[in-house]
Amino acid sequence: MSLSGPGITYILLVIPTLFALVVIGQGISKVLKAEEDGPLVTGFGTVFLVFIAAAYWFFIR
Repeated sequence: MSLSGPGITYILLVIPTLFALVVIGQGISKVLKAEEDGPLVTGFGTVFLVFIAAAYWFFIR
């Protein structure tokens, strides 16, 4: 199974990256509204983005 094809790239990188960016945006919105779970949501999105970068680094590159 080739992990460098466009389908795998789309599944492993593009869709999760969009999800992580939406979660980070939601966290920033919560921080600006002074909700107490804003930093937690932003941190979760950031950690998820790091996992996506690790998947790229170890499996696709």
